Amino acid sequence: MGEFVYQSEVNYAEIDAKDNLRVIPLLEPFKKGLMRPLEGHILNADGLRKYLMSPTIGPEIRSEFRLKSKVIEDELMAIVRAYSELERDVQPRQLEMTAQRDYYNYFNDHEMEQGKLEFIMLLKTYEHLKTFNNIVYKSWKFLQSTFEDIKVTSTTRSFLEQVLTFKIYPRLELCELTDLLLRRLAYILQITTEEEKNDRVVARGKYTSLLKYSFAAIYRDDLEKILTESPPENKGKKTFTPQEIESPVTEDSCIKDPFFLDSRGQELFNQSLLYTLKINPDRQRMEEQKIRKAVYIETHIGAEETAVRQDLIRKFISQAKSKNRLEEYRKFLYEYFDFVKDMIYLQVNQFSPLEKTLLLYHLGPVYFLKIVLHFMREGRTGFIHRHLRQEQMIRELPFEHLKFILKDWWNEKIYTQLSRNERNSREYYQKIVEAAKQIWQREAPKTLEKITRDPALSRAYEIHDVRFLKKFLEQDLSIIGYSLLIRFLGPDFIYMPVLGSKKALGS
Repeated sequence: MGEFVYQSEVNYAEIDAKDNLRVIPLLEPFKKGLMRPLEGHILNADGLRKYLMSPTIGPEIRSEFRLKSKVIEDELMAIVRAYSELERDVQPRQLEMTAQRDYYNYFNDHEMEQGKLEFIMLLKTYEHLKTFNNIVYKSWKFLQSTFEDIKVTSTTRSFLEQVLTFKIYPRLELCELTDLLLRRLAYILQITTEEEKNDRVVARGKYTSLLKYSFAAIYRDDLEKILTESPPENKGKKTFTPQEIESPVTEDSCIKDPFFLDSRGQELFNQSLLYTLKINPDRQRMEEQKIRKAVYIETHIGAEETAVRQDLIRKFISQAKSKNRLEEYRKFLYEYFDFVKDMIYLQVNQFSPLEKTLLLYHLGPVYFLKIVLHFMREGRTGFIHRHLRQEQMIRELPFEHLKFILKDWWNEKIYTQLSRNERNSREYYQKIVEAAKQIWQREAPKTLEKITRDPALSRAYEIHDVRFLKKFLEQDLSIIGYSLLIRFLGPDFIYMPVLGSKKALGS
């Protein structure tokens, strides 16, 4: 015993990830792509598995590891599965879809920026690779200890040489080289914290607009200068990382002040700014005065119907005589929010009341507001009419005041109806995501068929122009269906694989 001892050619652990002269040459194998060097893991795992099952190994040697043969098989298959998952997760298209889906978990922007999407894609690559390396390193270490425990004799020496020297030890060194790569990526991404959740690594980093976040960045020799320089365009502009947007949520209210709703939770999946609503105080107060002075307010529920126009006009005239216009408008908005809520719930009739409330909670006030505004504009309701000049009227939607009322409605009807555990339940959240997938599976065949028949839509689909497709999808799937899919599946949901459809991602 003790004849076989693992010792790598390079002490990777002592190398500083910032040391360009040492790091860049060592990471040369990855220049041909991330996955190519890592193939050695499945090649050796498959080779070792076949070797252990081969008839060339006699019963005397086989008896040395017979008691652990099932565990050995499981560890080798774990390596193969981990490689397969990594290969799937770091495909460029998959990374892009994930980055678009999770964008607002990281940045507080109105529109997605390409540089920030690339940052998220590289961050996700880091997370997937770290998860993979943790799994395979643990498996190889188990296999190492198992076979090093076998006594070295004239009978076992050749066998152990094949298993340890040629199959296990090289992969332990590959894990250590990969760890150096990960430390280099962590340096580039300026990883501040990371943790394991359900055996998966979740990391948090810091973005700078001065660096192009491609995998090739690991070979740059000017990283220190870039990462220590303050980008001028970021001065005075706040961006958010997950740990920065995390905030304590009180048990009884998501109203943090009269002009800020914050319903975020404690898990990464419910820390997006989509769970918040910020109101401009000055604009809200101005709109409040406009409502007080309105000649009349459109307060019918649902879509506009010409048959009821005369009744509505009479209602408007009656409202004009009302003294408490603000209170009437508040009551109307509460009714309208309830109406939209019930319309959304029709999409998931199979859900329990609790699950429906959770659906709305995770949809978030931002998407809910978008649906409300869409219905109001389509149905010509919620608008106020007031005199601009003596003979001129103006019709407008008091957007900030609408948000101001939604804040109270959301707190009362959604947030406080759920416990902290329910809001932070991954199981419930995943059920909602699965329901969204089922909606798309149901709607996809006819939607994709319509796209195929329209040359302009078909071309937009082929070149991944999701912005061009947006208007069609809102009409074809309904604003509610489209909002649910884009919220829970991401902007590229239309490219998800669909059973029985030729037009699917990767087809």
